Formats: sequence, structure tokens, C-alpha cells
Amino acid sequence: MKDHIKIGLVGLGSIAESSHIVHLNASSHAVLAAVVDVDEKRAKTIAEKYGVKNYFHTVEEMIEKVELDAVMICTPNSTHIPIAMKCAEKGIHVFMEKPIGTDLEEVKAYLQLAKERQVMTMVGMTHRFRRDVQILKAYADKGDFGHLYFVKAKLFRRRGTPKGWFTDQSLSGGGAMMDIGVHVLDLAWWLMGSPQVQSISGKTVSGLGNYDTNYTSSWVSSNRQLNKQNVFDVEDFGSAWIRFKNGVVLSLDIAWAVNGEEDDGIKIELLGDKGGATLSPFTIFTEMDGLLSRQHPIYEDHSPFKDEIDHFIECVRTGSKPMIDGEDGYEVLKLLKGIYDSSKQDQEIHFK
Repeated sequence: MKDHIKIGLVGLGSIAESSHIVHLNASSHAVLAAVVDVDEKRAKTIAEKYGVKNYFHTVEEMIEKVELDAVMICTPNSTHIPIAMKCAEKGIHVFMEKPIGTDLEEVKAYLQLAKERQVMTMVGMTHRFRRDVQILKAYADKGDFGHLYFVKAKLFRRRGTPKGWFTDQSLSGGGAMMDIGVHVLDLAWWLMGSPQVQSISGKTVSGLGNYDTNYTSSWVSSNRQLNKQNVFDVEDFGSAWIRFKNGVVLSLDIAWAVNGEEDDGIKIELLGDKGGATLSPFTIFTEMDGLLSRQHPIYEDHSPFKDEIDHFIECVRTGSKPMIDGEDGYEVLKLLKGIYDSSKQDQEIHFK
């Protein structure tokens, strides 16, 4: 077991600075050895600000000049796998922000390479590390809800379309479904036991598109050069009905922008023949002495991002399997692509 591991951070957007750098620098078992960004000026600024010894303009430079145990990839979705491939070739372990990639065949090729080079892969699904989610997962795994037969998952924003590369299909691989839908879908799928998909009926649309609503603000990518032409060729709304081979059905609804109410977080309902649960608010429904009861577990808050990054560091140090590995990332991407394919073909998609 290594006492300290050397990590390179690729892509220095807002999330990398506010979460990854902060928690890596706070770790007693990891060293942020290098940073990379297509904007070399930003890479230099970040390196100086946070005391990082090395900064680079390209991943190739970094992996040739610095000895690394692992990398964390925080770049546009379509670049995840190309970067991961270069690192895996060198035997460097990989963490990548969600989704794992945008092309299933590309991801499959990477996972084969990672297996051959004994490279560990973890995908950033932060919501799995939430305290309420961890408690709910323990209930589900114990069978407290009995046989799950229906799960509903939803996240609506009123005016929350991000600006920047997120709306450019060539960089993002999709819109609301690929951006926030991936979190909702992964969480629901994991809570129900990661079953195999049977069929998907989905619909994605650009309902409001590149709106210009007064007195509203949007999150903006810190890299203004990516998608500087303000391309908007992705969906801002998506809905799907997913059947799984174990008999569970998932209803999924996602929106960046709607003319309606917005959610204050991911909403999930689990319905089983012995009990059920909801997230946001976190509630457990069970029968006690023949009476239906509603319980609200009490727990202390914490930082899911910190736990996620600490988990990755521990997996690299010990060689243990991450909670969200590359195969999980592939399966979630398969579900997302199934939703898009169903919408394009205007029919239900069936899986073997």
C-alpha cells in the first residue's frame, strides 16, 4: 500500500477548482503533482494559486514529464475517453467526471485496455456518496422494501440551462439527459440493484432552447473559448420509461428548463411490496404492527465530494474496487444512449 499517491488533474474548470483541488490538497494520502488545461495561462494561474509544482498545456506533456499514480479528468464529455486511453497506456489509474464518455464502442475499447494494463477506473457519480443515499441503499440491500416494482426519478429546473460547451453536441454528447440526467439515472439504477435493461421508450426535445428570460441567470463554463459560437444543438428536456429484466420499471423525467415548478434536488420514489422510500425529503414507508408508518432518519450532514475523492484515493492506494467503476459507467451510458436512440427512432428500443 502506498502512503502517498501522485495525482494529475486534467481540466481546470469551476468544479475542479471548487472541489477536486480543495479536497486533494486536504488529503493526507495524496499529492496534487500536476495540472493541465487547454488554456495554459489558467493552468499557470491555478498552479501558482494552489502551490502545484507542475502545470502543462497538454496531457501528453504531463504524463511524459511527471511520474503519476493517477489522474482526475474534468474536461468536456467527448474528451474523457481519449484522455483516459493515453493515461491507461502508461498504467496510470483514472478518475473521470460523469459521464464516462459519449460513445459506447469507444468506452468498450478503453475498458479493455484498462483491464490489460491493470488500470483502475472510477466515474464521478457524487450523489452515491450522499449520507441519505448511503442509508437508503443499506435499507434496499437488506431487502426492507421487499420486491421493488416501480421507481420514479425526476429533476426539473425552471431556467437552469448551463452556458458553454454543455450545449454543443460535439463536446457534450447530449444535453440535459447527459448533464444532470446521468446523475439521476445512475442513482435510481444503483438503488434498485443495478439490474439489466430490457427495453427503453424515451423522448428528448429542445423545448425552450436558447432562451433569453429576463432576471434569470445560468451557470457558465469557466472556459469561454469552448463553444464560443454559442452552438445549441442538444435537448433541454427528456423523459423515459425503462423496463428491466428483473421486472422493475423506472420512470425518468429530466429538464434544464421548463415553464413550471423546479425541484430543489433529485427526487426519487422507490415502491416495493414490503415498503417504500423517497429522497428529498428522505422518508421511509413501512408497516409496523399492521399500521403504515412514515419514518424520517436522522443523520449529520457531510461533504459527498470529499468522500468521493477520498474513496478514489483509497482505492488507488489499496487496489480495492471503486464504488462506481468503469463497467457501471458503461451501463449507465448504455441507458442514456438507449433513451436518445428511442427518441430519434420514435419507438421502443429492446435489448438482448
